[in-house]
Amino acid sequence: MIYVVTNCTAEKLKVAAPARELYRGPSVRRVLKVVDRARAGGRPISLYIISARYGLIHEDQIVEPYDETLSGRTVEEIKTWAATRGVLDRFKQLADVGTVVFTATKPYYTAVEDIICKRDDIYVLSPYRACGKWVKTGNFDKHIHLANLLNL
Repeated sequence: MIYVVTNCTAEKLKVAAPARELYRGPSVRRVLKVVDRARAGGRPISLYIISARYGLIHEDQIVEPYDETLSGRTVEEIKTWAATRGVLDRFKQLADVGTVVFTATKPYYTAVEDIICKRDDIYVLSPYRACGKWVKTGNFDKHIHLANLLNL
């Protein structure tokens, strides 16, 4: 199984919905298109979103809209948040049973960095230097690198 993990976005629906529908920002929409295309091609992929409010959630989990972010928090605050919300344990569980492809902004990367840096089997698509199998991307083309990584 391939687990694609991305981060939440500020742009959201105004009503409760599955996470894949709630987050309306372009980065999540682009990743969703790639994931859906890969699934249509028969690849077993599950999408997870790191949410500042809910932690690491599956794309089908119903969530309420909110206005929170990890941006602007200190590294210590982010790491404490990740530990107390169960994000680290959940992320490690995914990596233990499948291949994780992580495409998220720096604060959300910081949340799971300790796990990523202990492993070399997690792919990180980002414009910043990262541990694991790092694929350098731009801020707006991570979905293109994700498609390439999935051989689409």
